[in-house]
Amino acid sequence: MIFQDGDVYGRTVNLASRLASVAQAGQVVVSEEVARLAEGFSFQDIGPVTLKGVAAPMLLFRAER
Repeated sequence: MIFQDGDVYGRTVNLASRLASVAQAGQVVVSEEVARLAEGFSFQDIGPVTLKGVAAPMLLFRAER
């Protein structure tokens, strides 16, 4: 991630944008790594999703209340 002129750029920012585009209103969608590392939260597997600019489909999860 690069911070320049008051804005942020890079792969991390692009991936966050792609994950946000998958989420519906009121949802939080995370990568497999985040779901694995997050403690105290439950996640539902939403399957592999093809994201623009990402070479292979990513296994994504939706946070549950």
